[in-house]
Amino acid sequence: MPTLLLHFPGRRYHATPWGHHVNEGLVEWPPSPWRVLRALISVGYTKLGWRQVPPEGREVFLALAERLPRYRLPGATVAHSRHYMPIGGLRKDGVENTTLVFDTWAQIEGGMLAIDWEADLSPLQTGWLASLVERLGYIGRADSVVVGEVMSAGASLAPGLDVLPCD
Repeated sequence: MPTLLLHFPGRRYHATPWGHHVNEGLVEWPPSPWRVLRALISVGYTKLGWRQVPPEGREVFLALAERLPRYRLPGATVAHSRHYMPIGGLRKDGVENTTLVFDTWAQIEGGMLAIDWEADLSPLQTGWLASLVERLGYIGRADSVVVGEVMSAGASLAPGLDVLPCD
């Protein structure tokens, strides 16, 4: 049963839920399973030089995609900033045209996000997954910096809120 531990050193997580516009002010917290797997696949292509997913990787991703993970969440609050971005031109009163843009994120209180899959992986597959997780630089938007690891067997999780994603 692999458990991914993600630490957000900047304490911010930026990601817009699927099907929503970035300016709606919504945050996908916790990261959806497809976002996590997509980020790990991206690591393979960008940092390990894959031209295609290797067979051992395919087995790991299929095992993880087979069921929804459980999450242990650190405390987090949704926050945002507002920016009036210039869009060119002047209004009739001579003031520059602007549009309101929201930058919304989850402000993480600290601790680790744990993502736990009930999947049976061999020690070799777990090591292979760990090599991807350890190279993960961000998840969601590029300024959502993470430091990741696969939790060692027998280690205990920090306190937090246990949740399951919706189907």
